[in-house]
Amino acid sequence: MDKNRKRAAFEDITNAKGLQVENSFNAQPPLQQYKNPVFAGGLQDVLALRMGNVGLDGTQTTSSCGLPEAAACDIDSPDMEDALCCAEIASEIFSNLRRAELRRRPATNYMEVVQADINPLMRSILVDWLVEVAQEYRMCSDTLFLAVAFVDRYLSLRSVPRSQLQLVGVACMWVASKYEEIYPPSVDDYAYITDHTYSRTQLANAERDVLATLSFDLTQPTAKTFLRRYVKAAAAELDLTYTFEHLTAYLLELTLLDYSCLGYLPSMVAASTVLLALYTLDYRPWTATLSRYTGYSPRSLRHCAQAINELALASPTSQLPATREKYASSRQLQVSRIAMPSSLPDYIFQ
Repeated sequence: MDKNRKRAAFEDITNAKGLQVENSFNAQPPLQQYKNPVFAGGLQDVLALRMGNVGLDGTQTTSSCGLPEAAACDIDSPDMEDALCCAEIASEIFSNLRRAELRRRPATNYMEVVQADINPLMRSILVDWLVEVAQEYRMCSDTLFLAVAFVDRYLSLRSVPRSQLQLVGVACMWVASKYEEIYPPSVDDYAYITDHTYSRTQLANAERDVLATLSFDLTQPTAKTFLRRYVKAAAAELDLTYTFEHLTAYLLELTLLDYSCLGYLPSMVAASTVLLALYTLDYRPWTATLSRYTGYSPRSLRHCAQAINELALASPTSQLPATREKYASSRQLQVSRIAMPSSLPDYIFQ
């Protein structure tokens, strides 16, 4: 890493350099895990999954878009010879991931019922900074999404003072990078990116606390996990471009910044991102193959897709620029500069 590069300030919600911090991580004792998170959208799809109305590949036994199952493409058969694709068991894998996203979902109202000293804006500032950290160390997007998921799960269980929110974020990123990266940043790297606000010992203590709070349960599907599958499903019937792939990645990353998006399951966020990108780039908004492999109907995605579009419309003037600037680069095909629709018509949700 370039040691001369100035890091983004995080002084809005964390300790300034030199502030005394105890060696032991001083979060509050864990609270009881929420057994009934508040679902802000997609409840019928969740109930269908729980009641067995969704197939092993995430399909609904009755086609939600009114198209027969035979009209959908088989997206796994072309990869049967590629052992890395696990094509023979891909359906079972994603069926398990759909169940896992319910089991490991953070509380959707933890800011209101758990946290007393932080608010959604502080969380957004933290995530914006984590986007910069991931980009600086060239970490994969899976690491970023997993780190934010760990942050939300942790904050669902522990009341954290604002002075230690950055420490929670760094610890979650450290754990996620060890899980996803071949060569994760070292503890010294993480101490450096906080301007040495925290020592090696404090970071190690925070890591242990995060792992204990999460019960060492680190295998968690994120929206990024599902997006790859859904883009593959869309490509089965549509001639997609790299612009489409980058736009879906950009829209998906914007949702990390917004606390209210926790009200939607990761799989629903991924599916809504695909629908929104298809419409924005003048593709057919939905297909039988997407219906089969996402398990969602366009109608069930309405509220989530509209919420994501609002985030994209607000992004050009947002004071949290990391994601927008990241996707304004030529490497990302400048997709953050694409004009988003001012509103979404009813017909795409039919």
